[in-house]
This record gives sequence, C-alpha cells and structure tokens, in this order.
Amino acid sequence: MKTYRTTTQWQMLLQQRGSFSGTNIEFCQHHNVAITTYYKQRALLAEYQPNSTLPVQTTNPTSSRFIQLKQTTTEVCAQTHQNVVLFDIRTGQLMFPANLATNDIVAIIKGLTA
Repeated sequence: MKTYRTTTQWQMLLQQRGSFSGTNIEFCQHHNVAITTYYKQRALLAEYQPNSTLPVQTTNPTSSRFIQLKQTTTEVCAQTHQNVVLFDIRTGQLMFPANLATNDIVAIIKGLTA
C-alpha cells in the first residue's frame, strides 16, 4: 500500500535524516519509503527551496564522484607476489586483495559513500 505525503511531511521526514545514524537505505526501510522516492523528493524539495536545511548532495563541477582504480602487484616476500586492487580516494588509498569478493568491495565502497 502506498503512502502519500504532503510537501510538509516530506520536509519533516528529510530533516529527520540528519539525526538518523544509518545509511540512506536503512533510513528509507525504517520509514517505509522507496529509496528512489527518497532521492526524488529530496531533489524536488532542494530545487524549490534552495536555502533550506535539508540534507542535499552538493556537486562540485571540478571533481568527479568516480574514484580512480589502479591494479598493482605488491611484493609479499622475495618469492611471492600478491595481486591487489588499489583505490585512490580523496583522503588516501584503499588496498584490497585481488581475490576479495566483488560483493565485499562493493559493500565497503557503499559504506564509505553513505
């Protein structure tokens, strides 16, 4: 069953996001809101109320939301090499074993961006 919310109700709900300690997905699940609807309403309210205190995602035209990915080989000992996946991010580097499951890498990246 769909729940219809007024603009005021969406404002109040989005303001609650600031005090919620979980991810956006967890917040939406807690409030029975589809994540796509959350982002749509957040964008709509930000568009019509540019000076509001709603949490909005700011974009910097000179920086990309993509991170640079490099695959390198790190020497573990004199005879063994281990392939790693190296992520360069704004605050440093993340290095993962190349055989780490893709789902684990995605979960880590989502956790960093939430």
